[in-house]
Amino acid sequence: MMKRMLLIILISIPLFAAQSSKETFTIWGRIVYNGFSPIESFSIKVFELNTFTNQKKIIQDLKIRDNNGEFLIKNLNSGTYLIEITVENYTRYSIIKTVGNKNESVGEIVLQNTW
Repeated sequence: MMKRMLLIILISIPLFAAQSSKETFTIWGRIVYNGFSPIESFSIKVFELNTFTNQKKIIQDLKIRDNNGEFLIKNLNSGTYLIEITVENYTRYSIIKTVGNKNESVGEIVLQNTW
C-alpha cells in the first residue's frame, strides 16, 4: 500500500510541475490621434480566435485610462487573438495578433475621429 502511494506521488509531481510552469504573455501598444496625441480613455475587447472554425470567444473586456495612451493585455496563452479598440467619436480599430513564445507589440495605433 505504501509503495503504491509513493508511486502515485512520484508520477503526479511532473504533471503538476508542467501545469504550474505554463507561461503567459502580454500584448502592448499605444493609442493616439492626429498629430500623435495620446488618447487617454478607451475600451479594448480581446477575443481568442479558433483558426480552424473561425469562431471567436471573448476573454478580456478592458476599460483603459492612461495619460500616454498605453495599454497592456496580460495573461495570454500562445494563440491567435482579435483585438478591438473603441473610443467614443473615433473609428473602431481591429487587429489580429498571434502570440508565440514571447510578448508582442501592436505598436502605435492612430485612430481617426468621426466628427
